[in-house]
Amino acid sequence: MWIDWLTFLLSATAIVLAGIRLAPFGDALGNRIGIGQGWIGLIFLATLTSIPEMTTTVTGASIGAPNIAIGNAFGSNLFNVVIVAIMDIILLIRRKPAFLSRVHPYHTISGGLSILLTTLAILGIVLKPTWSLFGVSPISFLLLIGYAGGVFLLFRAERQIEAEDIDGEDSMSFSRALVGFLLCGAVIVASGFFLIHSSKAITTASGLSASFMGAILVAIVTSLPELATSIGALRIGAHDMIVANLFGSNMFNILTIFFADIAFRGRPITSALGAGEADQLVVAAFGILLTAVALVAIASKPRRRRTLGIGVDTAILLIVYAAATAVIIGRGIQL
Repeated sequence: MWIDWLTFLLSATAIVLAGIRLAPFGDALGNRIGIGQGWIGLIFLATLTSIPEMTTTVTGASIGAPNIAIGNAFGSNLFNVVIVAIMDIILLIRRKPAFLSRVHPYHTISGGLSILLTTLAILGIVLKPTWSLFGVSPISFLLLIGYAGGVFLLFRAERQIEAEDIDGEDSMSFSRALVGFLLCGAVIVASGFFLIHSSKAITTASGLSASFMGAILVAIVTSLPELATSIGALRIGAHDMIVANLFGSNMFNILTIFFADIAFRGRPITSALGAGEADQLVVAAFGILLTAVALVAIASKPRRRRTLGIGVDTAILLIVYAAATAVIIGRGIQL
């Protein structure tokens, strides 16, 4: 098992180093081509950091393991939202204002779309559609349409405040920004594959799969690209890029159910969960709850004094995530 641990550590290190550098390259690239932080985070960063998770979801579907596929899509979204709280704690250490008070309110669109797409996936599980078109259920097509429509809405919202996000003062050349962005993205994607496979081998071999450490490890592993990228963006003050990346990743994670449905054989994947159906609904519900808390905080612009060292919104996010972890462990859910 030492090979799995070595692979895990090397992959994690590569993701952290590349993720921290990815945000500055992305910000410089956005300045050069005339798009803002939100668009860079939503499309480019969110897609890059979610590719390993999409591969896991589609692989689970292709081998006839629908609960692994759906569980990965829902479970990956939990820790992504908690990263918002982690960013707030980092700012607390630096004695700076609350994280969510620094972002534009249009992120409520991407957060709301994440909730909408998750709700559609829940309907697919509850309604269990029996018919499909080209092997894909109508719910999965709705996920694709909802994602595409959401990206269009977000593009319009981003364009309205583009002048605020693009300062045009970046000294990095376009070619350097592009090459750096592509190289960092390639490292994150490639390392993500090895990280996920090695972590699952470790949890299985050590018996951690249904334990507290197993749940925490899986959460961190699946969201490590987003976490590393968020830390890199925080270092350059790209707060909108962070939120766009996190909510965009959650939207993309739910979209992967569409691709999983294509890979799954026999019937729509959301109607094939069997005894694991209730577990998937629980994880999805917690994802919606965490996102809703973050959206309320964004809408209320928490320019508040911190209570007991952290903000109320941060405390609620951490408490809800702890409760979700406890329930996942108590039910023996393996994400």
